[in-house]
Amino acid sequence: MKASFSPFINENTHSLFLGTLPGERSLSEQRYYAHPQNKFWKLFYDVFEAELNSEYEDRVRYLQTKGFGLWDVVRQAHREGSLDSAIKNREINDFETLLKQYPNVGTFYFTSQQAYQWFFKVYKDSLPVRLVVLASPSPANARLRYEEKLADWKVKINP
Repeated sequence: MKASFSPFINENTHSLFLGTLPGERSLSEQRYYAHPQNKFWKLFYDVFEAELNSEYEDRVRYLQTKGFGLWDVVRQAHREGSLDSAIKNREINDFETLLKQYPNVGTFYFTSQQAYQWFFKVYKDSLPVRLVVLASPSPANARLRYEEKLADWKVKINP
């Protein structure tokens, strides 16, 4: 059984990035989007036209200073490897409780179509947040070049 991390969120968070479940590299390093081929951090910094910081703790702080947080749709599941398609017996995180604790969160940005689908299957339109699906930063999303992913993020994320 693999489990998501605790959310990076605070009272200033207005938007939350949501993945499915951390991959093998992220789990072993205990860091969101740790695989070097995953472009999450580069995309986020490029949206704000800032230079990518190499230190993970600084990346998280920068994300939070911009009012963003991180979490996953899946609380825990069985999975071999890192592909979303390998996730079995998933349990979804409790977003109702999260939003009661952090009422300033108004937007969920999904970093994959799969994360959105699993979230929507449970919550549909029952939560008072805007739902936005971004181009996946994963190397598994090879149909889009980096520039296309960045253009998608810049249009959908309001810095």
